[in-house]
Amino acid sequence: MGQYVDNRWDWKIQWRRNFFEHEIDMVAAFMDEIDRVQIHLSSLDYLTWRADPTGSYSTKSAYNLLMDDGSSDNEDSASRIMWNLKIPPRASAFSWRIFKNRLPTKANMRRRQVDLPSYRCPLCDVEEESVGHVMFSCTRNRSLWWEVLRWVSRVGPFPIDPKNHFIQFSHWNSKSYIDKRWAVLWIALSMTIWKHINSVVFNNQIFNPEKVMDEALFNTWSWLKCMDKDFHIHFNQWSTSLREELS
Repeated sequence: MGQYVDNRWDWKIQWRRNFFEHEIDMVAAFMDEIDRVQIHLSSLDYLTWRADPTGSYSTKSAYNLLMDDGSSDNEDSASRIMWNLKIPPRASAFSWRIFKNRLPTKANMRRRQVDLPSYRCPLCDVEEESVGHVMFSCTRNRSLWWEVLRWVSRVGPFPIDPKNHFIQFSHWNSKSYIDKRWAVLWIALSMTIWKHINSVVFNNQIFNPEKVMDEALFNTWSWLKCMDKDFHIHFNQWSTSLREELS
């Protein structure tokens, strides 16, 4: 299942069959896990607890590890905003995955040594399918983000890093409840884009930006109704007055 290349162990996993869609995340997590392990011919296997300098497990070291996990300012800022939103758990989970670059993009598959016929974006078929490209900068879907900006006469550009994109997208208004609406819209639009990309890849569907936007707006409206007790506007009225509702 591997070989030494330039004195470094290189995994060469051979799979018996192609993966089903629901297995891709498990494969990516498995490859990410074993990629951290290097085989050394001159060393014996042993167990060690890396959270403690002695290599031995202790409750205190486990507690400190959990308390220190994910403490970077940028990650905390984006994650704190996202986790405080009263949106469906699947939407929160998706946001966490995109912030952590855990979506099974082809760039991540290639990095984890998963063989695919092509690593190019399934929409434009030009650049590699990284999360920043396929979600924000691909020529087939970046007009969706531009359209949202036009509703309130805003201008870009936006970064392609998901966390920075999210923070910039959802922080611009002096009203906190408006910023929350933009944060919900960002999550709904990102999630819907990814859903329709999967439909292109696995169901041979055509990527229709208008359909993507309609679905994202409906999801946004549905989530806002649940999280804001004063949000009683009908969908048709809301979707035709987005400038007022998002300003």
